[in-house]
Amino acid sequence: MRSGRPLTGFAILALLALAALTSAQVAFAVFNKTAKGGPITIATSTLAAPTGLNTLQVNCRIKKTPEVEVDWAASSSSYVTSYSLERATSSNGTYTAVASVNAELTVYTDKSGSLAYSTTYYYRVSAIYRSWTATSTVKSVKTLNSNCA
Repeated sequence: MRSGRPLTGFAILALLALAALTSAQVAFAVFNKTAKGGPITIATSTLAAPTGLNTLQVNCRIKKTPEVEVDWAASSSSYVTSYSLERATSSNGTYTAVASVNAELTVYTDKSGSLAYSTTYYYRVSAIYRSWTATSTVKSVKTLNSNCA
């Protein structure tokens, strides 16, 4: 019986070593796998908001729906894919999406039939990259009355 003990001890050490190697290989495999759809990319910069927002009523035609032109300076982030324009009737009110435009554009004319005469509108523009957004400051414009005055 005495001769069996060293082999048992050796077998236990071998199993422990095998378990350690197996778990090390699993951990190694986990860290070297790519995510579904490709490798994981970590962003190291922030998304910059558009600046220099301007609003102006344009194309005033007597008894016709007002139109508001919104322009801005492009985001300084080179990876912006689009801009989202939003409008509200109070500066801290509920903003409604007006349009989404390509990143190459920095002007949009709001020709919505819901624009009214003698009303102040507040606009803001967001730079978009995937699920990230960076929103500009708010700029207002008051539309003229139905006689363009």
